[in-house]
Amino acid sequence: MTQAVNLPLHEITRKRLIELDWLRVMVFGLLIFYHVGMLYVEGWGWHYKSTYTSKFLTNIMLWSNQWRMSLLFMISGAAVSFLLASQSWWQFIVKRVPILLLPLLFGMLVVVVPQVYVEANSKGIINCPNYWHFWYAYLDQNSPEFADHKTLGSMHLTWNHLWFLLYLLAYSLIVWAAYPLLMSSRLMPLRNAFAKQTPMSVVIVLPIMISYFLGLWLDEKNPVTHNFVQDWFNHARSLLVFLIGFVLVRMPLVWNRFAGLRWHFLVTAAITFSYILFSFNGGSLGDGGIAKSINRLFWTANGWFWMLTLIAWAQHCFHNSNPILRYLNRGVYCFYIVHQTLIIAIAYFLVPKTLGGFWEPMLIILMVISGCILMFEIIKRLPVLPIFFGIQKGR
Repeated sequence: MTQAVNLPLHEITRKRLIELDWLRVMVFGLLIFYHVGMLYVEGWGWHYKSTYTSKFLTNIMLWSNQWRMSLLFMISGAAVSFLLASQSWWQFIVKRVPILLLPLLFGMLVVVVPQVYVEANSKGIINCPNYWHFWYAYLDQNSPEFADHKTLGSMHLTWNHLWFLLYLLAYSLIVWAAYPLLMSSRLMPLRNAFAKQTPMSVVIVLPIMISYFLGLWLDEKNPVTHNFVQDWFNHARSLLVFLIGFVLVRMPLVWNRFAGLRWHFLVTAAITFSYILFSFNGGSLGDGGIAKSINRLFWTANGWFWMLTLIAWAQHCFHNSNPILRYLNRGVYCFYIVHQTLIIAIAYFLVPKTLGGFWEPMLIILMVISGCILMFEIIKRLPVLPIFFGIQKGR
């Protein structure tokens, strides 16, 4: 990534935004712990569950649940902004589509199949104990085993946790198609005025208000499903933060002020999350329309303020790259692609052994992290295969 400093818009790609590199790695890393937590959190359905569950864990999981994927979309929007500024229009699409589409397709056909197998067998959805026969049936779109379990029209393929790649590809294509118009000379005065004159208060408040009204409009009738053609609220929310990331790194006068406001953001985020815990655990401000509006506003603001907090503290704390960051940056997509399959497969093996509520999750975490690193080290050395796991040469 490149750094947006106090430079004209056409010069934003000359330095790196190290804080976003670090955030990207840490948030993707958080996914491992979050998805391990899904094995144990009480009352939240998932592909597979442990016999050890915790209601208290929901309060911890709720914290990152408010901003985790939104921050990844925001960072991705910033990355696309830099790529479009440094590559030709066609060069961007030729490089971007394979990086996202090939891992998605390979993942749907190969990587997520163990997840589908574990879920189908553990929940009694499909009785097919032989994994290889199950895989064949999964690929055969006319298989009788999956006749009542179609997911994509007449097909029974799934992307599970890889939905992020599909959505990211779609948003990248939208911005790519509009980019020549956005960068036209006629809009240059408007772009420069927006970048130089937009006050910080607008950057803080406007996303909250837009998200609030999007939720009011779409949330109840269109809950998050990860069904690409029907997931309207998720699309609205994710595309919004993607575009915010795209725009913010082209506003250096605003971007560089985040670190100085880190304590303000942190205190506000803590206050809003305190209300979230109060509300989630049965607290209420009443049944009236005003109380419901305040409740929705707090939930909406909480996610945005945690995103601002994390960006601001990353700006303050991370100024340099190092070999560890470079290594993790190259492997992060691979880790993301394989981690959930590893979690579910390892849990499927360990849970029946009843190792206890402490040792079971500890072993799963250690085995998943080790498995991610091992698979990355093996895959990156093989021909052709790295592209299917998002591993790029020279990164």
